[in-house]
Amino acid sequence: MISRACILAVAALLSGCIIFDQKSEAVVFHQFAAPGAPASAVATGPQVFVPRAVIPSALRRPNVVLLDDNGWVLVEDAHRWIAPLDRAIPETVARHLAARAGIVTTTQTPFEDHVVLLLTVDKMEVVAPAGKERSIFSLPGGVDKSATAALQMTCRLEKSDGTLIGAKTLIRSRALNERTPASFVQAQSANLGALSGELSEWLRTNLSPSK
Repeated sequence: MISRACILAVAALLSGCIIFDQKSEAVVFHQFAAPGAPASAVATGPQVFVPRAVIPSALRRPNVVLLDDNGWVLVEDAHRWIAPLDRAIPETVARHLAARAGIVTTTQTPFEDHVVLLLTVDKMEVVAPAGKERSIFSLPGGVDKSATAALQMTCRLEKSDGTLIGAKTLIRSRALNERTPASFVQAQSANLGALSGELSEWLRTNLSPSK
């Protein structure tokens, strides 16, 4: 009787694991597109440390968050970020800066002389045709070419001792091909790339020897 009970218990545990694995395989993980690191970065100034970004509280979760047309917040278990957004965003920006402008970046606190680039995500949303701002994007409804994914980020450049060098707010938006998580991530990847291009020019100006 004891051995039979043990067998049944083990069978129950194994079946639970199988169900969990099957459910896990249905999860889609999203990440921002970014260029690969250049073979050899050409230093254009001091090393730029890009720590974790400050993001809205609604984005501080692994799941993609949906907001329907009635204003109800839905947490989508089947769509998740491959890394926390407060880490994924600065990592993506750092890779763009290195690839586009040869700026030496790091997401780990350096020991040598450096400057700090602080990123604050003010908005990361979809603006619906009716003009209502969405926390992430609006799920119900079909394809609507007038819906756009918007990204607003404030950048603050400081010396390692906290002295302010400069600050700048950048805004980008891009039309959504469809109202889906994949389209949203694609549009925000493009926004991050365009924003990083403008940011690289601003950094080179503020990191020039005359500054």
